[in-house]
Amino acid sequence: MLKNKYKVEILPITDEFIREKRLIQDRGELVLLSDGEEIRHITFFTLNPGNGHFRGVHYHKKKVEKFYLVSGKAWLFLADVESHKTEKIEVEAGQRVTVYPACAHKFVAITPIQVIEYYSTAFDTNDEFSFSDFDGD
Repeated sequence: MLKNKYKVEILPITDEFIREKRLIQDRGELVLLSDGEEIRHITFFTLNPGNGHFRGVHYHKKKVEKFYLVSGKAWLFLADVESHKTEKIEVEAGQRVTVYPACAHKFVAITPIQVIEYYSTAFDTNDEFSFSDFDGD
């Protein structure tokens, strides 16, 4: 089932100390993406709307990836690589998406987006597989 291969979360907005949250104040925003989790890879990327502009179009057999949308809105295309069932969901600033193994993913910007991508393993070129069979994109 595709719903078991990804998770979308809205980080809570709070002044209290919790391990994953957003703190929004007049002076600006602080986002605590993780506290205590080992992170061995972190990437920041942007994506602008436009014909043929996208990021992703691949899946992993081992890696679990997390994406935090700093700003903007995007379509996120997801596909179960075994069943080829697909979903298209809208994600926006303040949300975190976790993509589990065997879930292909593709970001297409609705508005310009800024994204932090992170995971607990080093990047492995042997664990990235192309996937272009998305419906409805």
